[in-house]
Amino acid sequence: MFKISIRTNILMTLLLLVGLVSLSLLFTQYHFSEKLAMESTQRTFRIISQNISEHIRKKAVSTRKILTIKSTHKNLLEPITFDPLHPSFDDLVEVLQSNSNIHAAYFAHPDGRFYEVINMQDRASLFQTFDAPISTQWIVVTIIDNQQQNAFLDKNFKLIGKKNFPKTYDLHSRPWYSEALKSTNVIATMPYFFSNSQLMGITFAKKTNTKGVILALDYSMEQLNEILALQKFDQNSEVFIIDEHRKKFASSAFAGQKTSSRTEKIDTALEEAMLGKKTDQIIKYEEGGNNYFVLFTPLVSKDRYLGIKVDSTALLNPYKESTRYAFFIAFLLLLLALPIIFFLTNRIVEPIRSLILENTKIKERKYSEVKATATNIIEFEALSNSQVSMSNSIQAYERSQEDLLDAIIKVIAGAIDTKSPYTGKHCARVPVIAQDLLDAANRSTADAFKTFSLTSKDELREFEIGAWLHDCGKVTTPEYVVDKSTKLETIYNRIHEIRMRFEVLWRDAEIDYLKKDISLEELQKKQARLREDFTFIASSNMGGEFMEESQQTRVKEIAQSTWQRHFDDRLGLGSIEILRYSDKEEEVLPVTEMLLSDKAHHVVARENFDHEAYTADGFKVDVPEHLYNYGEIYNLCIEKGTLSPEERYKINEHVIMSIKMLETIPFPSHLTKIPEYAGTHHETLIGTGYPRRLSRDELSIPARIMAIADIFEALTASDRPYKKAKTLSESIKIMGFMVKDQHIDADLFKLFLSSGIHKTYAQKYLNPEQIDEVDITPSKI
Repeated sequence: MFKISIRTNILMTLLLLVGLVSLSLLFTQYHFSEKLAMESTQRTFRIISQNISEHIRKKAVSTRKILTIKSTHKNLLEPITFDPLHPSFDDLVEVLQSNSNIHAAYFAHPDGRFYEVINMQDRASLFQTFDAPISTQWIVVTIIDNQQQNAFLDKNFKLIGKKNFPKTYDLHSRPWYSEALKSTNVIATMPYFFSNSQLMGITFAKKTNTKGVILALDYSMEQLNEILALQKFDQNSEVFIIDEHRKKFASSAFAGQKTSSRTEKIDTALEEAMLGKKTDQIIKYEEGGNNYFVLFTPLVSKDRYLGIKVDSTALLNPYKESTRYAFFIAFLLLLLALPIIFFLTNRIVEPIRSLILENTKIKERKYSEVKATATNIIEFEALSNSQVSMSNSIQAYERSQEDLLDAIIKVIAGAIDTKSPYTGKHCARVPVIAQDLLDAANRSTADAFKTFSLTSKDELREFEIGAWLHDCGKVTTPEYVVDKSTKLETIYNRIHEIRMRFEVLWRDAEIDYLKKDISLEELQKKQARLREDFTFIASSNMGGEFMEESQQTRVKEIAQSTWQRHFDDRLGLGSIEILRYSDKEEEVLPVTEMLLSDKAHHVVARENFDHEAYTADGFKVDVPEHLYNYGEIYNLCIEKGTLSPEERYKINEHVIMSIKMLETIPFPSHLTKIPEYAGTHHETLIGTGYPRRLSRDELSIPARIMAIADIFEALTASDRPYKKAKTLSESIKIMGFMVKDQHIDADLFKLFLSSGIHKTYAQKYLNPEQIDEVDITPSKI
């Protein structure tokens, strides 16, 4: 799991909190700014829409009034001739002069005659269309029959030129004429191209009281485009009018351009946006990768809509700029707040760090160094005081546990020493030697010990416990094996059984003599041989000398003597012991027995031994097939000492049991090396020791110290039944040989001698007769 420090956590939390608040405020500002922008835009759109709609409405109303009034003038009924100054000329000029947005005024008679006055003021594009003289102010278009005349008048109404050509204008095909004939009211056409000027515009027409006479006024889109252009938001916005076919016929974008080519259908995206929304609502849509706001409002005619389109970026930029400025201010404030945040963070973090440091002291068991943390935060102060109290409680509890553990350890060691009257106080004395040698190693400046240090309270205690428990596995070793002083000894010395058999043979010889079966001389020879044989067997039982092969052969020869057993040897046996006789066949008494024998019931099987687990634990000592072998010949033929291979393994097994026992104990982290210190004192530097056959590199200095302490105590002990106590010099000499054989560490042995530990120990624990002079020069050791 990803982890971060509390400082980072608090900083991130505060920064995140401040950042979220700032962003929330900025987002709120932006949201409401956009909302205000939309509302402002909508209000502005509606104002523009109302202005344009009102303008168009007023023009429409004004035009209808003009047409209604002018359509009653009788001058319209006067015949139309090619004279430019028709009686109605003044009326039409008056209409054009009073309303600059009206492009042309005209009327038509039912006979097809047509009279039109066009105002050329501010309409430079029409000069090229009509090929008019430069000073032309008015153009009068007259159509009679198949002839059309364009007369050009200046501003004083003086004729300055005219042109005649066949007519191209069919009165009856024009929309204004056909629609006006069908209505009694003023009609307004859809936008279309004017025939004479080729401009786009709208025609308002009214039928007069005289049948077939139509009066009409043309509004050019140029004027309407200019009006729409005046209402634009900015350069990129557009105000336009569309018809029922979704075509623009007037637009601020057309202003100043010739309109003959400026009628276009609105783009698909805008049309879809318009169809998907109600009118009088701002619509958002995308066109060419840009976002726009658009509002549609119906005009006087429900088939026509006023549209206002604005680039959303341009519209929202001022508000975004304001938001960016606010963001910049918020960022500056955040930077200014950082020192405050760091200060407040430190006020929280520093006490926590201090508590962590104090907690580390507790973890390292430095209870006396734990101090209260100075802080003005009540909860931290309470936690600190609680921590100090906890430390004191743990220290007191640990001290009591240490005392309890020490007592248990010493009880176990004492029990092991007390178990056998011959082991003396081995478990108590080895720690004394080991501790003295460890202290010397810590003080030594020799190259071998320059980097060695085992001085902390926990390390020293760990070593001391390891020394006290180095033989704890002996609690599992049978007492008679530990105390076995003769080869035939088990729970007792079986030499007594053997002697009794010799006594039986002695009596048998005397009986044979009394029966006259043998002579006195033969009796004496037989008894002499029995004394000699028993003496040899008894001396062989001691195990003091090496058992030669010839001696082993003699034991087997003596064993061939027989005697008569008249009683069942299974009577009076315990339930466990009698199991070893289960394979014995039924016998008929008396039975001839060998003087010495190795019988089946002498062998005790090894049961439930897990060889795989034994190997997995790293133990390399060969395990005998049987648990015990009490065979008389087998034991008497032991070559060296009194222990059989099975018993020798059982003795050595105490180290294995020590390791197993100690490794099952869940020692705290500062005592985990106890099994190592306690279980390696029988290892050698060349891997010939037991139980794991470790080498020099695998043995730590404390482990090597333990080996020297164990050997020295064993050599100098005066209470062992299987050997005589050795003098100090003899013990040192033997250990010198062990150094040469690389069984013990040479540097530690030199330190052991040079520091005088052997003398100090001898004066305190050895008998006076054991203490002699020791020459510790290298050549003498």
